[in-house]
Amino acid sequence: MRKSKKYYELQALDLWDFPALIRKAREIQDITMEALCKDICSFSMMGKIERGERLAGKELRDRVLARLGVCSDGYENFLFYEDYLVWKRKQRIVNAIEKSDFDTAEEELAAYEKKNGAFNLEKQFCLVMRAQIMQKRHEDPAVIASLYEEAVKLTVSDIDHVSIKNLCLSVQELDMILEYERCCRPERLASRCEEILAYISSEVFDTYSYVKIYPKVIYYLYLSTPERDRDWNRLLCLSNRGIEQLRTTGRMYYLWELIEIRREGLIRLLDRIENDGEGRKREAVQKVIDMMTDWLEALDFVHELCGTHRRMETSCYLYQQKEAYCISDVIRRRREMLGMTKKALCEGICSEKTIGRLEAKKTKPQIEIVRLLFERLNLSGEYQRWQVVTKDVRAYPIVGEIVRYVNNCDAEKTKILLEDLEQYVSMENPINKQYRERIELYVSLRQGNITREEAVEKFVQTLEYTIPYKNVTVNGEKYLTNVEIQCLLDIAVNMVKTSMNNALDSLIDICRQLENDDGISEHIAVWEIVMTNVANIYGNIGEFDKSDMINLRILNECIYCYRMSMLELNLYIITWNCSERKKNNIPIKQGYQEELYLKRCITLCQINKNIARELRIKERLKKLQDNEIKCTE
Repeated sequence: MRKSKKYYELQALDLWDFPALIRKAREIQDITMEALCKDICSFSMMGKIERGERLAGKELRDRVLARLGVCSDGYENFLFYEDYLVWKRKQRIVNAIEKSDFDTAEEELAAYEKKNGAFNLEKQFCLVMRAQIMQKRHEDPAVIASLYEEAVKLTVSDIDHVSIKNLCLSVQELDMILEYERCCRPERLASRCEEILAYISSEVFDTYSYVKIYPKVIYYLYLSTPERDRDWNRLLCLSNRGIEQLRTTGRMYYLWELIEIRREGLIRLLDRIENDGEGRKREAVQKVIDMMTDWLEALDFVHELCGTHRRMETSCYLYQQKEAYCISDVIRRRREMLGMTKKALCEGICSEKTIGRLEAKKTKPQIEIVRLLFERLNLSGEYQRWQVVTKDVRAYPIVGEIVRYVNNCDAEKTKILLEDLEQYVSMENPINKQYRERIELYVSLRQGNITREEAVEKFVQTLEYTIPYKNVTVNGEKYLTNVEIQCLLDIAVNMVKTSMNNALDSLIDICRQLENDDGISEHIAVWEIVMTNVANIYGNIGEFDKSDMINLRILNECIYCYRMSMLELNLYIITWNCSERKKNNIPIKQGYQEELYLKRCITLCQINKNIARELRIKERLKKLQDNEIKCTE
C-alpha cells in the first residue's frame, strides 16, 4: 500500500507534546480549529489546549487525534496512571463484548458509566457499547437504532442536514454514521457510503485508521444497493482494493465478506464472457474464482478449528487500543531491572521524592522530566512508531520496507536498505545501533554465515547496548522495548535444545506479566510473536501437547484481535507436531489429514503475502505427496 508524504509527516509528530501536535497536524491536514472541536469541546477550550494552557483528558485527546487522522496502532503508548486506568476500563468492556462475555461487559460498562458517563464523549462510548451488546444478542432493532441515533448526534449534531465532506470526523464517528443510517435511515445508507468513500480518499487518515473503516464501507455499500442496481465492475475494484489493504496490514476487518463479494462478482463476470473466442479470459477469471474459494475455505478452516465466527459481528475493534503502558510501572520496573537506586536515577533531573511519588502513582510530573528519566533508563524519550529514534520522516518508509524484505528472506535488498537508513538515523544512538545489528545478525544467520552458537553470543551483545542480559533473566517484573524482546527471542530460539533456556523462561514471564497487567489483547503484537516462538521451541524439544495448546490459544487471540499475519505459522507448527508424533509412534488426533493442513497453510501464506514461507511449506507438501506415491507403488 503506497503511503503519502502526509502520512509520514503525521507519524513524525510527538504525542507527548500534545499542544504542538495539534498545531502541526492541523497545518498538515488543513483543518480549522472550529472543525476540529465541533461538538466535542468549546472553541476557547481547544484554543487553551493548543496553547498548552490546559490539559486535555484522555477521552478528548483520543478523539482529537482520531479526527486528525493519527492512529495509535503500531507503537508503544505511555500513559500516566489516571489515563491508564481509563484505558484499562474501556479495553475490558471492548474485549468482553468481542468474546461474548456479556455479564462482564454489562458489569464493567455500568462501573465505567457511573464514574465517567457525565460528558459527551464518555456517554457516547457507553451508548455504542450498549448497542454492540444488544446487536450480538440479537435484541430489539428499534432500541439499537435509538442508541445509535443518540450516540452519533452527541458529536455530529447536524448529521441529518450536512454532507460528510463538510465535517471533521474520526473513524469511530464515521462508523456510528454507518450504523445510524443502516438502522434509522436505510434508504440513504448507499449515498452515505459514497460520501464516506470520498471523505476517506482525501488522505485524512493514516494507514491503520483507513483500513479499519474502508472494508466496512464497501460491505455496507454492497448490502444497501439493490441487486439490480449493483455496478459489479466497480464493486470488484473496490472489494479488491479493500482485500489488498487488509493483506498488506495483516488485518481481518470484513475480510471474509469482501472476498465473498469479489467471488460473487467474478462469477457474474464469468457468466457474461462468451464461450467462443474468449477461452483464455474465461480460464483466467475461473482461476481467480478458485483462488477466492480457496481463501474462504482456509479462513473457514481456522474459524472452525477455533470455534469462532467468520463474519464480523461488532464494531468493537474500532475501540481497541494496543500497547499502552503505565509510565509509573515502566520507570519502576526498568529502574529495578538495571539495579539503579532512585537517587541515581533522579540525579540532575528531579528530586528523589518526585521519583518515589511517580512510582507510587501519586504524581504526574512534566513530560520533559519523564523524557529525561526514560533516556537515563536506556529508553527513547520519543514515541517510537518505527523502532528507531529519529525525527527525519525519510527513515520511516525505509524501516517499513526492511520488515517486508526480511520476512521474504531477501538479504541483498535488506542490506541495501539498512545502508540507506544510516543517512537518516544516527547509529551513535544505542537504540538505533541495536535495531540495525539485530537485523544484520538475523539475516546473516538465515544465510548460514554464522552458527547458532555464534548468533546467540552476538544477539546477547546486541541486547546489551541497552540492558545487560543477566538483568533480563533474573526473576521479577520487567519492562523491555519491542526490539529488546526481539533480541531476547532470537537468543531463546537459537539456544541449543535444553530445558535450561533462561531466555525462554524470561519471555514466558514477560507474556504472563502482560496478561496479568492488562490482558493478551492489549499487547497482542508482542504476545503473538513471542508465544508463537515459545510454542515452536516446545515442539522442538518434544513437548507437543503443550506446543499445540499454545498454538490454538494464539490462533484464537489473533482472530479476536482481527490479526492474520501469524495464522499460517501457528497452523504449520501444529502440523509439524503431528508429523513428529507419527515418527515417534505417538497417537494423533482422529481425522487429522496432514495434506489438508499443509494446503491450508499454503493458502494462508498467499493471503498474507508471505512468499518465503509459502515456498518452504510447498516443498514439505511435495515431499509428503511423493512419499505417498512411493508407498502406493
